[in-house]
Amino acid sequence: MNGAQTSDTEDNPHREDDQSSEHSRSSEATGLRVREAIRRSGLKQRKIAAAIGIDETKLSKALSGRRRFTADELLGVATATGVTVRWLLGDESQVSAPPPNTATVPDSDEDANPKRSIAEAAWTLFGRHGFDAVRIADIAAASGVSAPSIHYYFANKSDLFDAALDYSVKLAFDRQIAWLDEIADPAQRLERLLKLQSPLGRTERGEWSIWLQAWARMALEGSTLTNYPPSYERWSRTVQSTIEDGQRTGCFQAGDPRAMTDELTSLLDGLGIKVLTGVMDTDTLSLRLRSYLGRAIVLPTTTEHTTDTSTDRLKESS
Repeated sequence: MNGAQTSDTEDNPHREDDQSSEHSRSSEATGLRVREAIRRSGLKQRKIAAAIGIDETKLSKALSGRRRFTADELLGVATATGVTVRWLLGDESQVSAPPPNTATVPDSDEDANPKRSIAEAAWTLFGRHGFDAVRIADIAAASGVSAPSIHYYFANKSDLFDAALDYSVKLAFDRQIAWLDEIADPAQRLERLLKLQSPLGRTERGEWSIWLQAWARMALEGSTLTNYPPSYERWSRTVQSTIEDGQRTGCFQAGDPRAMTDELTSLLDGLGIKVLTGVMDTDTLSLRLRSYLGRAIVLPTTTEHTTDTSTDRLKESS
């Protein structure tokens, strides 16, 4: 040491310019991928702009790299075009384990769009009314195709439910990548992850309805539903890796990270079912999670700050 510390920018006056250039290059690369996703989807830019809630001028600026896509906008693009947020960002994010059976690049198959539209319509109807109450004719009407067209893509209603389940997995994965990618602090990342997986918003409640039906179907004898267990394991690995990060950085308690993951995900499962069935409200869910995190996960020195922000963040989508 020379007795006088210098800041990063004083030591390297070009640091801020370099960071700005790096962000610009990243925005341009993302814009190019979004362009490719839109092109292969066959959708017009104005429809994409409407789908993500911005005007065409803002979309054009983002596509050229002159503005950055927000997390919500990336989610909207991924949902509308059928790609993953991870692909739009360059397949570099490691904040969430990749889901099985989910395409990561735009599908150029001309059959991709109607098949995806049918699966999304099935997801909505199954989530609202349940598997048994929904008919193939209902899904055909909702997706704007004929019943024979549905059978061209899906053998039966069970295949449609599998596709709806895969769609739920994709939605959850995209939210995690979009919202967790820039959160370095493990405590904040875990709080956000729990919020993203909680049935607090309309989309999340739809996913929980699908997952709850999947659990019920798997509990029956002779169930052939095999897509869900690998997806749940992916979710568990995401939570476990976050807990391991927190233990390494000293903000989480010591312990078996797998056991801690099992306890935390089981708690969230039970609380989520109570909210979905009306037995518990979302404020109580947030309170129970906050209490558990303070007792079993977060170290006492950071509990006060972390649990307070946890409650606020978990309420954001309620």
